[in-house]
Amino acid sequence: MDKNKVPVLVGTGQLVHRKKTLDQMDPLEMMAEACRVAADDAGVDFVAKVDTLYVVNCLSRSLYNPCEVLSEKIGCTPSETGYTGIGATAPQWFVNRTAERIYEGSSELALICGAESFYTHGKARSLHEATVDFARESRSRTPYPYVGDMRVPFSVLEEQYGLVAPLTMYALMENALRAHRGKSIEDHFRELCVFCAQFSEIASRNPFAWFRKARTASEIGRLNETNRMVAFPYTKLMCSNMTVNQAAALVMTSLARAEAMGIARDKMVFLRGSSNAEDVWLVSERPHLWASPSVRVAVNRALEPIPASIDEIKYLDLYSCFPCAPRVTREMLDISDEDSRPLTITGGMAAFGGPGNNYALHAICQMAERLRADPDAFGLVQALSWFISKHSVGIYSGRPGETGWAPTNNGSLKRKGDAYQPVRVHKEANGKARVESYTVLYDRDGVPSAAIVIGRDERENRFLARVRPGENILKQMTQEEMIGRRGMVKYDRATGQNWFHI
Repeated sequence: MDKNKVPVLVGTGQLVHRKKTLDQMDPLEMMAEACRVAADDAGVDFVAKVDTLYVVNCLSRSLYNPCEVLSEKIGCTPSETGYTGIGATAPQWFVNRTAERIYEGSSELALICGAESFYTHGKARSLHEATVDFARESRSRTPYPYVGDMRVPFSVLEEQYGLVAPLTMYALMENALRAHRGKSIEDHFRELCVFCAQFSEIASRNPFAWFRKARTASEIGRLNETNRMVAFPYTKLMCSNMTVNQAAALVMTSLARAEAMGIARDKMVFLRGSSNAEDVWLVSERPHLWASPSVRVAVNRALEPIPASIDEIKYLDLYSCFPCAPRVTREMLDISDEDSRPLTITGGMAAFGGPGNNYALHAICQMAERLRADPDAFGLVQALSWFISKHSVGIYSGRPGETGWAPTNNGSLKRKGDAYQPVRVHKEANGKARVESYTVLYDRDGVPSAAIVIGRDERENRFLARVRPGENILKQMTQEEMIGRRGMVKYDRATGQNWFHI
């Protein structure tokens, strides 16, 4: 084992600020503070020697050249910098990228950090605004100082039907998952409440969680003015809470450099396996709306160099922006519902907090702490971007293993057979049809206001459609299973959209 080629995590820093003082809660100030905490955690003053600085995209404020500004704040002059566009795989992707640079000898000391201050600046910039701005930037083909994937995550047709917000997309996938698992609407809702309550209980024991009070399943499912239905079947308490001030930072180096700097061995956590993979990019073109086969590919690739199966990974943190995300991953990895391992170590994004694209960096920091205390165990962190569109995976341990680490052959999922082929979506649909999935959207008063359907016509052509609003039909769609229900679809040239009639 060449210790110069073995990447190791040596310092972690997490912050949670509940004040609304603007000068203290600027995301870059929070990042700088998190970097100092991470350096203190490593026990060595090395910030001036950092040669690589990566910053995760900030949604709560628009940042111009954050790497340069942050470098000045913390006192380093990195030769390699990077700032991502929107995409929550960024923290784990940066770890994987840094590990490759350490392995190649092009980086010796790296800082990865990110922060969000939606709690302070929440009214200044919404996720919807950030998403639309990102799409505009990406489609303009104007060069921006971003690294990583800048593809637009939705088509013009999906945007026409309002399939832009993650809440809407995940609600559609959640209902498809319910039908796949053969659950009734009532049983499925109870399952969601219990699932989220379990995450909340874990967050209550995490000092860096935003909500430290464990919520019961009854609280999560009870509708009231503070917990309205937002998109069927999700209540507000089931969804990622972005209204947080949270920051995290991570220090990486090689095992040889860590030992030379005198970093204590019990501070070291090793990246043992890593991988990235992506699915059919557009949700409306996926053969199965409830599935993400590429996460299985990513995890299996990451496991290849490790003498352990997924069943032997002791600690899991599966990305959890909405309940269906970790449950889809669980389904793809063949982890039983009865498996005693929690699917999160942080408490999940509804209770721990959903600091934009930076959540997975908190999960990695949390995993490092867990493995410092239990160095012979393995831990898996899975991050995803957009609408379960792509995955970045890291497997960690407190031990380096006998052979160290080596880059994985990453790339897109190689689709084999019809099950992996994109489905063509027809803009104009007419005639008899059936529902593949759907969701009902609610206004701020908790009143159903719209419904979106993904369906198939008689020739099995897929289409997107809206449902004519009406209190009775929208209420019916939340009480009776509509997936598989047959009706009529008609394209309306006046609105330029398909309309589905039950």
